[in-house]
Amino acid sequence: MAQDRYQIIQLDADDDIPLIRDRLEWAEAGVVLLLVPARNHTLRSLVNLKLVTRLARNAGRRMALVTDDPHVLEIGREVKELVIFTSLKRAQKSSWLPAAGLDGPAPPVEVQVEQAAGDVSGVNLPERPLKWVPRPKHLPFFQPRPNLGWRSLPHRLLSATGFLVLLVVLAAMMAVVLMFTYPEGQVQVKPASRPVKADLVVRANPKADKIDYATLDIPARVVQVELHNVGRMPPSSTSDMPTERATGQVTFINRSGVDVTIPMSTTLTTSSGTTVRFLTAYTVTLSSTLRSGVQVPVVAVDPGPIGNVAAGQINRLPDPVLGRQVTVVNETPTSGGKVAPAGVVTRADKDRLWAIVLQQLHQAGYSQLSAGLGEQEFIPPESVAVLPLEGTYQPSLDGEVTDLLTLEMQAVVRATVIGGQNANQLALAALQAQVPAGYRLDAVSLQFIAGEVVSVGDPTAADAGQTVSFKMQASGVARAQIDAGQVVSEVRGLPLEKAQQVLGQRFPLAGTPSVTVEPDWLGRLPWLPFRITVTVTE
Repeated sequence: MAQDRYQIIQLDADDDIPLIRDRLEWAEAGVVLLLVPARNHTLRSLVNLKLVTRLARNAGRRMALVTDDPHVLEIGREVKELVIFTSLKRAQKSSWLPAAGLDGPAPPVEVQVEQAAGDVSGVNLPERPLKWVPRPKHLPFFQPRPNLGWRSLPHRLLSATGFLVLLVVLAAMMAVVLMFTYPEGQVQVKPASRPVKADLVVRANPKADKIDYATLDIPARVVQVELHNVGRMPPSSTSDMPTERATGQVTFINRSGVDVTIPMSTTLTTSSGTTVRFLTAYTVTLSSTLRSGVQVPVVAVDPGPIGNVAAGQINRLPDPVLGRQVTVVNETPTSGGKVAPAGVVTRADKDRLWAIVLQQLHQAGYSQLSAGLGEQEFIPPESVAVLPLEGTYQPSLDGEVTDLLTLEMQAVVRATVIGGQNANQLALAALQAQVPAGYRLDAVSLQFIAGEVVSVGDPTAADAGQTVSFKMQASGVARAQIDAGQVVSEVRGLPLEKAQQVLGQRFPLAGTPSVTVEPDWLGRLPWLPFRITVTVTE
């Protein structure tokens, strides 16, 4: 092997250890410059660098690496026998090449091995045992194809068949692509609907703790409040009653010869017929002159016409002392005593005022209790009960005369509170029992109406357990359930008119379904289910 030449071996990025070993063994020079690209990962390992160095030594080669990979340069320092250059130019100018056995610089030779064994033109190789050696992949080995003669016909037929199969596969792929892309079917259906209704009587029971669907009982609660109210009304009956007192003047005459003082409110009476009393209006004094006199205004004690007396009728002094000292007479008649209609209290008036006060307490209690209700709770007005605790009339006796009858009452107002959500839930269960098979209630259409109260329990019960039975009405719309997947399975691949007929026969619909396809060059719906879109409208 010539020692006056060196050989450059260019490695590829994916060359492994067996391929590098073969290149070293088949090198035509004793000195080898191994060009390592930065992308080669085989020599980025310290173990592989040592292995390549040992392989070069075993093959009788003096080897140096040429690379600019920083990692290879770093780990290469740990291999003592390995020489590394950062560029080919530095390697060619270095003193390592003459030291490696060269007599002087000579042009480099790059040789690529084309055969694994045999003679190579211009190169004498030593005898070595025959063995199979992997070829470098960048040195392809071309072998002429033998002439098979008549045997080439089946191969040609097979080649033609394979080409046809390839065309069929390509056509199938294109058909699949078209099926995935076109056509696209649209089916729009409107399910049939039916009105449903349920009527029931619900019992709100304060003793129930949950809804009982068998007895139609729902929980309820009793609330109460204590209120005070005062009612007033004029009596309905009237009677002519004395209203005005008669007035007049009397003359006192001194018959004692001494000064006489007559006090205010001195009583005077008539002397004939029904005794009528009068009172003096103020105090007067008679002088000591005998038969001196003085006039004093008087007022009848009792109201009414009884005080209207003729002149000379008021002539008596019930006081015996004054009666001996003076005489009295009315020189003119008294007048002004009158009668007028006046209210008279009766038992009917008291009962009517009692009912009015109870109604006022009922309304006030209902308003106050309703203000404390929770969400969806309500109080039937029929369940509100007023329980009087105390009631006082003024005037208290029947037959008394008054312009205004007064009643002051203290009472407890009690009512039953019903949870609307419980009543609705019970009514919904009854409504769902009316829904036909294959239909479902439309939540938007649901309506619940609490009707009239049928009965109310005793509000005076000791356990305050008054129950309220009331009518409940529920209504709504049940719509047929249309399964989009079933619709697709029924109509896929069918012509449009046939698809409409099938949908009208198989599903409860409100009208003729809409079936379209785009593009319409097939005139039928696609076979692929996912290429059909089903829209269910309300």
